[in-house]
Amino acid sequence: MKLFDAIIDATMAEVEKSKVKKLPVDLSCAWPDNGASEFVMQRDSAFELGGGTQASLNYTCVTTSEIMESDEILLAGPDLSEIKGDVPFARIVLLQTEDLGDDSEGQYRAIREMEFARYHVFPKGYMVRVSSMSNEEQVRVSKEAVRKGISFASVGASYIKKYREVANVKHVRVIFLLEKEAVSNLKPYAGKVDDITKTLTHIFDNILADCGHCDMKSVCDEVEGMKEMHLGLAKKKERKE
Repeated sequence: MKLFDAIIDATMAEVEKSKVKKLPVDLSCAWPDNGASEFVMQRDSAFELGGGTQASLNYTCVTTSEIMESDEILLAGPDLSEIKGDVPFARIVLLQTEDLGDDSEGQYRAIREMEFARYHVFPKGYMVRVSSMSNEEQVRVSKEAVRKGISFASVGASYIKKYREVANVKHVRVIFLLEKEAVSNLKPYAGKVDDITKTLTHIFDNILADCGHCDMKSVCDEVEGMKEMHLGLAKKKERKE
């Protein structure tokens, strides 16, 4: 599964232009989870990540390539205890998985399950608002959470802990970016990830390989492995019939 590899390479090339710190990873120090979405009132908010007029983005990429040797949390910008006002924000997650096999349908289900996990992390005092339409993510952080010592290391650990519950996830890299230029430069890659995800959904909803009349043909032509996945599914359907 290397559909996202080109985007992963481009993402890391852009991230490495920033002053990136590798934070300690300790899942036992994951920030307490609220168990459900929490509403943080404006009056109780210390600041917002990606809120107001500040840029924000979020995307997740999956690969079977060996891109890391262990779980990682990377930060470009100030930690939560150092922020005094609203700032630009990006949270990018790279998932390294076990071999997902040759079954295209199984690969698709695995990707969707990993994608689903990101909507089920609820750090206490860390209210996340995600827009799947615009690939944006805003976070309102409460004054109480800041007083209690919330950090990107503890929030990152919360995300890693949740993703590691998903079958086949081997390692997780969570990247937090709070630099305006970096967030802006990565925006196109969020769009490309969205295009790939939409194309995968389209393939599984419309298995017939009529590429000449498909609106997603340009994505299949550009992304390595996408066309092979589509044709493999079409042949599988023909055998069943």
